[in-house]
Amino acid sequence: MKKILAGTVLLAVVALAGDFKSGLHALNNKKDLKAYETFFTLAKSGDVDSQTLLGEMYLDGIGTDVDVKKAFYWISKAAHNGDVQAQYLLGFMYENGIKVAVNIPRAIVLYEKAAKKGDILAQYNLAMIYKEGKGGIKKDMQKAFKWLAKVELSKKDLEYQARAD
Repeated sequence: MKKILAGTVLLAVVALAGDFKSGLHALNNKKDLKAYETFFTLAKSGDVDSQTLLGEMYLDGIGTDVDVKKAFYWISKAAHNGDVQAQYLLGFMYENGIKVAVNIPRAIVLYEKAAKKGDILAQYNLAMIYKEGKGGIKKDMQKAFKWLAKVELSKKDLEYQARAD
C-alpha cells in the first residue's frame, strides 16, 4: 500500500512539474491567459511557486485584470507556506501599504524570513529600513550595515553562479 501511495505521489509531483513548466513556457511566450489558467489550477492544488506567480500576475494584470485583493490572498498563502519570494513580496506590500495599512514591523518580520534564506531584495530593504528609521523604527546603523554586508555576499554569490552557467 505504501509503495502504491508513494508512486501516486511521485506521479502527481511529476505531472505538476510538467504543468508548471508549461505555465512558464506560456508566460515566456506572451501567452498570458494560458499561463494564468495553468498557474491558477496549480495554485489551487497547493503548488507554492504557482501561488506566488499567480499573486504577481494579479498584481501586474498579466493574463487577468489587476486585482490587489486576490494578489494579497495568493502571496500571503505562499508566504505562509514558506516561499521566499512571497515572503519578500508580502513584506513589500506591508512596507508600502499595498492592500494593507503600512506596517513596518510586519514588513521586517517577513523581510527577515526571506533575507535569512538569501533573498537579496529583502536584505536590501531591511538595510534601508534600519538606515532611515522608516515607519517609526529606530535608526540602527549597526543593523543597516549587517544587512548591507549580506547584500554584498549575496551579490557575489549571484555573480559566481552567473559565471558558472
